[in-house]
Amino acid sequence: MDLSNSSWKLFEVNENLSHHTLHSFPKKFGNKDLRARIYKASGHYFSLMENESARIIWIDEYPFLLFKKENRTYLGVPNASIAEGMSGEVWKANGKKLTFQSEKMKAVMELVRKVSFVDSTVLILGKTGVGKSHIAKLIHQYSHRSHKQFAMVNCSTIPESLIEAELFGYSAGSFTGGHKDGKQGIFQSVSGGTIFLDEIGEIPFHLQAKMLEVIQENQIRPIGSAESIPVDVRIIAATNQNLEEMVEKKLFREDLYYRLNVVPIHIPPLSERKEDLEVLITYFLELFHKKYGVPKMLTPEAINVFYQYNWPGNVRELENLIERLFITVEEDIISLKDLPEKMSSVSIEFQAEAHVPPFKPLKEAKRQYEKELIAKAYNIYQNTYKVAEVLQVNQSTIARKVKELREKGEL
Repeated sequence: MDLSNSSWKLFEVNENLSHHTLHSFPKKFGNKDLRARIYKASGHYFSLMENESARIIWIDEYPFLLFKKENRTYLGVPNASIAEGMSGEVWKANGKKLTFQSEKMKAVMELVRKVSFVDSTVLILGKTGVGKSHIAKLIHQYSHRSHKQFAMVNCSTIPESLIEAELFGYSAGSFTGGHKDGKQGIFQSVSGGTIFLDEIGEIPFHLQAKMLEVIQENQIRPIGSAESIPVDVRIIAATNQNLEEMVEKKLFREDLYYRLNVVPIHIPPLSERKEDLEVLITYFLELFHKKYGVPKMLTPEAINVFYQYNWPGNVRELENLIERLFITVEEDIISLKDLPEKMSSVSIEFQAEAHVPPFKPLKEAKRQYEKELIAKAYNIYQNTYKVAEVLQVNQSTIARKVKELREKGEL
């Protein structure tokens, strides 16, 4: 059996060290509760491996080899057999990418990695457009609940008169106009999965006690019912409001705030991590090139304005702007005159202290890309002749470069 995380790998110990993907377990590991228990235990043991590369662990009566992915080559495990999980700079969720290179976002993603394999309640904090829903999807996707449903509820868009019925459901005959047999609420229908409560600060005060009951007792009480129903659901909440101030103003229950705030994750605004602009701009240019079938580039003057602008709408504003420019600009080059007035009015100062994108020298970028390409191809084919054939170069060239990569410990 094979269980993967961004930093650790787990194999069942047997004669040939065979392994299976997360979705193709042997029959003896087919029990979902056992699988969830194994995954949770693996995360716990990994957190204790500060100075160890690997260790044998026992879960129930089964022995497993748990090891750090960064040390996999030293353990004799071929790279080709290990599927890539979450990388340091590009994380995928539902086909979309979260691209970054700033130290602040790397710290956020490290926290996301840690909470992904436990069931703690998470509170995601950040301004509009920073990617709170994307982070919530990542946590679910890399958790042991990933095979179950992920439900996203925006508490600010559901009318106050309906939100209780939507979340908790109602029994038969509870009110006029309802289903005659009653209706399950979202908490009950998502049982076993994850519910993401966006804009949690907008939930009506009178419902916050019922929300607290879900977190504390793992049960809900539908409208019109005297009996509580047990539910198994992980709660991830998010807000762009200051809940502590709302608690002081008696707009948000203090006990609910502390129950939600078990693991807070603050996503910094784009204005505080402008070093991410380089990779974000590149990603969105490539994304809309594929979507619309036309390549476009930004002039240095336009890029400089991107670095001076404060991006009050954060990553969402950046993405929407680049898509708008793809649609409205007929030329292949997007220049200063094509930018919105609020951006083009930003003063352009080409000074040393001005923000400039940290581009690599072209030769260095080419060497880096060549190294990554050869390493990736060799990890797949494990043969310099086949790699040379695929990359259409001499085998001697590939053999020499593979040797160099090995000597540097990069392969």
